[in-house]
Amino acid sequence: MQPHWQVLEKGEDDKSTVWGLQSITLHTALSEAGSPWPGEWPSCLPAVEARVAHANECFGEPLIHAQGIALYQIKSPLGEDWVAQCAFTEEGHLQYLTFVKMHEWKPLNGEGENPLIADTLPSPKLSDIGLSAAGTLAPANGWYEALLPAGHPMQSFYAKSEVRLVYREQGELFPKLGVTPADDEALVQWAWTRDT
Repeated sequence: MQPHWQVLEKGEDDKSTVWGLQSITLHTALSEAGSPWPGEWPSCLPAVEARVAHANECFGEPLIHAQGIALYQIKSPLGEDWVAQCAFTEEGHLQYLTFVKMHEWKPLNGEGENPLIADTLPSPKLSDIGLSAAGTLAPANGWYEALLPAGHPMQSFYAKSEVRLVYREQGELFPKLGVTPADDEALVQWAWTRDT
């Protein structure tokens, strides 16, 4: 199992920073990106034997099914919106299954702001930062939005998904968005939106 985390509230140090789970990925033996999930797979999704028909049986009609990926909107046991993202090989077998959080995070203390975040430095101007390429380092502290070219089949999905938003400190590496096919990850650009 491969969890992916995002910074929800940046604190003065690691202990005061609030992290949230962005997604969880379960790999099959066919995945080149991670170790196979050692636990049980549901009977409707039999790991490497699973195909799109199995995923449809498990999750219903896909939101998107193109270029080896199928996306399904599902509900958590608490009624929150998640997306099940299935990636398949060229032969149509499941490589990995990722569950991506779509709902908003709610602070445990019920307050919207972290008192440890200080606005002591002036905010940089958007025009001073510009766009950052996939796999590069953040040029400034702040929130960034992942952008895909308008013609990409997954552009409309990511334009509405919270997974496109991440907080990065200056010099911190941008995460992979999870675009498929994997080569299209190079098309992602990160746009700075605000500092906190």
